[in-house]
Amino acid sequence: MPIPNKIFDMGYEPFAKRDELRRSLAFSIVSGLCTYGNGNLLCDFSIGQREYSARELLIASLALSRRLAEFRGQGRVGIIIPPCRDAFVMNYACIFAGIVPVNLNFTLGRVAAESCVATSKIKTMFCTSYARDKIAKANPAFPWTDSVVDVDKILAEIPDSELNEISKDASLGADHIMRRYGMEKCGDSSREGTLVFTSGSEGAPKAAILTERNIIANCLQVKLSRVFNDSDVLLANLPIFHSFGLLFEVWYMAIFGQRTVTLISPLDIKNNILAVRQKGVTAIIGSPTFFRAYLKHASPEDMKTLRAAIAGAEKTPEGFHEMWNEKFGDTYREGYGLTEASPVVGVNLPERNYGYFSTGSRRGSIGKLFPGMQAKILDADTFEELSFGAQGLLAMRGPNVFDGYLDNESATGEVLRDGWLVTGDLSRIDADGFLYIDGRLSRFSKIGGEMVPHATVEAALNKELNLIGDVPQIAISSRLDEGKGEALVLLSAADITLAQAKDALRKAGVSNLWQPKYLVRIPEIPLLPSGKLNLKRLARLARA
Repeated sequence: MPIPNKIFDMGYEPFAKRDELRRSLAFSIVSGLCTYGNGNLLCDFSIGQREYSARELLIASLALSRRLAEFRGQGRVGIIIPPCRDAFVMNYACIFAGIVPVNLNFTLGRVAAESCVATSKIKTMFCTSYARDKIAKANPAFPWTDSVVDVDKILAEIPDSELNEISKDASLGADHIMRRYGMEKCGDSSREGTLVFTSGSEGAPKAAILTERNIIANCLQVKLSRVFNDSDVLLANLPIFHSFGLLFEVWYMAIFGQRTVTLISPLDIKNNILAVRQKGVTAIIGSPTFFRAYLKHASPEDMKTLRAAIAGAEKTPEGFHEMWNEKFGDTYREGYGLTEASPVVGVNLPERNYGYFSTGSRRGSIGKLFPGMQAKILDADTFEELSFGAQGLLAMRGPNVFDGYLDNESATGEVLRDGWLVTGDLSRIDADGFLYIDGRLSRFSKIGGEMVPHATVEAALNKELNLIGDVPQIAISSRLDEGKGEALVLLSAADITLAQAKDALRKAGVSNLWQPKYLVRIPEIPLLPSGKLNLKRLARLARA
């Protein structure tokens, strides 16, 4: 589908005309939950393996929304709950009540968390008593607002008579509910649906504004691309304060009736494996960092029902794909996304042609763009459009691309240029439309005039020194160097010397220019809750 102006198109114009994109998020959720009715939709595995039907989730959300009227004037409220029924219901209730839900990262340090609360102008937070106790112990510096409301207590106090009344409304269908509860079926497509804070790996967290249209579009892209089959059972354990977890575990489940098993943490590997076995899970989502634990602790028998492991949030390390498929069959599916794209952009999928877009799989790529998107590659210095196959900055546009950062025009202007999202990812697009992500521009160092990719050096060291485990043992960063502009710094939690590292890289055939000049021993490699490297902290350690 390449066209002469060096833009790869996946049906940008026809997708934009779809009726679904003119609907409000409230109607999309109500319609989805009404459609999937009394069938079990959610298993809350961490809380007694309780099963909930789509109708039960809808009834609880509508009842809760009635109790949020007093907070409507605040515009936004904070949600501080790990993945579970109460977290999902609270998000839906906010949308029904005309309030913007903001799922806040409760693992952040005080300064970053205070910045998120101040940026989003949140005055009231919603939590559960259980979650608040756990967070208070794990992160005592978390900046709670003066007003914190317990969602579980509100839900427990709703009388059965009211739930029965709402159940009757639910039986009359989505259109009736929209009229009965004063919600719009079609709304302003630019209306703020939620804020999602960037990870802060390279600076202070920024609040990405995801509109209702952004959210609906990305859910529709996932559905049309058949990332999941109708019979799939999804294991959902990612924090919903990150866009990857938020999309699949909150919005997609309701809008398209995705059968979901949820746990409150991806780190509880014992119960995650138990959930896969007991509930016949066929699809899991996560990062390669989180998937490492399955390689170590799960057997092929444990994962025998698995059909697809959708990996995102970070580039798959060299050799990991093969290790996974050797143990668990041909199930690994690398994808790509970013918060500013709501977040998923593409996934390796079976080859299918849908007319104005197609899917496919190619080793080393993240698959093809989702329907409704266009992409091009730009020169990192001049922003000139490059030919297919050339490496440069990835730029994209589509209905899932965000509207900008809240109250941050300068940051918005850096990434949105004439309607195109210019990422910081060095990428390539081949003539067949497969997208290759070579790494973050910030994860390259310019040494002696040559661009040196940190991830490539890390991959070579991991392979030669056999450092692949549950968590990363080494990471590459850089510091300024008078002689060559920059110098690589090897940060290591493993018991290795700089000489051993250099010898390993020579054996791997890595250029001498790419050798680290310094080694910094640290107790552990700093990670974000998503499993990504904490680049900001790594850079600080490298400079120290």
